[in-house]
Amino acid sequence: MKKRLLAALLASAMALSLAACGNTDTGADNGGDAAANGGSSNEPVVLKMNSIKTTSDPMYEAWSNFCDRINEAANGTLDVQIYPSESLGATTDVIESISKGAAAIQDCDFSHLADYVPDYSAFMMPYLLQKPEDVGNLWLSDLGQELEAQLHEKGMRIITAVYFGERNWLTKSPMPDRAAASTMKLRCAPTKMWTEMVNVMGGNATTCTWSETYQAISQGVADGAESPIHILYSAKLHEVAKYLNYTRHLYAPTIMVMSEEVYQSLPEEGKKAIDEVGQAYPAQAIEEVESVVGPMLEDMINEGVQEVYPTDEAIQEWRDYSFEHVPEAFPEWSDNLVERIQEAIGATDSSASADTDAAAGDAAAA
Repeated sequence: MKKRLLAALLASAMALSLAACGNTDTGADNGGDAAANGGSSNEPVVLKMNSIKTTSDPMYEAWSNFCDRINEAANGTLDVQIYPSESLGATTDVIESISKGAAAIQDCDFSHLADYVPDYSAFMMPYLLQKPEDVGNLWLSDLGQELEAQLHEKGMRIITAVYFGERNWLTKSPMPDRAAASTMKLRCAPTKMWTEMVNVMGGNATTCTWSETYQAISQGVADGAESPIHILYSAKLHEVAKYLNYTRHLYAPTIMVMSEEVYQSLPEEGKKAIDEVGQAYPAQAIEEVESVVGPMLEDMINEGVQEVYPTDEAIQEWRDYSFEHVPEAFPEWSDNLVERIQEAIGATDSSASADTDAAAGDAAAA
């Protein structure tokens, strides 16, 4: 009850905020009339993007540019504005408000949608996605669109789904295999899939918010954390954990979601801009991430971080554990979901294994 009340208050607050900006017809409670009123007054429909990224995060500029491209393509019918550091509210609360018609956009990972469409959590299963292109390909596949249709029924729509970076573990001591991880307290977000991810690695899950992670590691509450390299570096975790373990357990996806009600209310030019810019972005995002990661990795190494390359056998052990045990923890998944995802991205169990081994081998040779 408290959560629903908070979501309702947030939606109302966002509506008032939009009205204060001079757009009185695009609030959360008036999403269905937004397009008509915005078009008749020649005022753009305002969509506020609540980003988890800080302005110092190198990918914040990428998101900002993405919003600008939508605005340009919309020919004055949309005004997508970005707000950093969850300044419009906590991600989960904003997502709930979006599902009820708030004129907002939220960046998050697929696991945040699992309460609405349970199968989405499988997109975050360790070692399932094997390369950056898998993220966009899965979203645009028949399976991805099937799940999106279910999401529309829950009041939301995905604007884009992009590769966010290769996730690896940064720890206070080397973690070359499951045996080494078994002695470690590994930080994760307080969700079912992230806890399972720590189980896959062989570690002991300890949960805390991302903003508390630096302190948790420095005080010994946690022995390490995982994320894409640019996020680890931006959070300065390399100051308190000096071993970068190339576990490559997840080619991380990140998405943007908005209200389906609001989307349907937009002028046709606005819808077209969102669709075309969003569907083109997965390929562009790969280049943006790679351009950021290289220099940051070099800086981390120059600042004392040591690289750890798990063997092919260690990678395979992690992967096998994931495929054998993670699906058992999610009985709510639809039948044969993992196999359907592999088919959607053009992988089979054996080929995915080969890709994982090849990636580990390339890393060892680097």
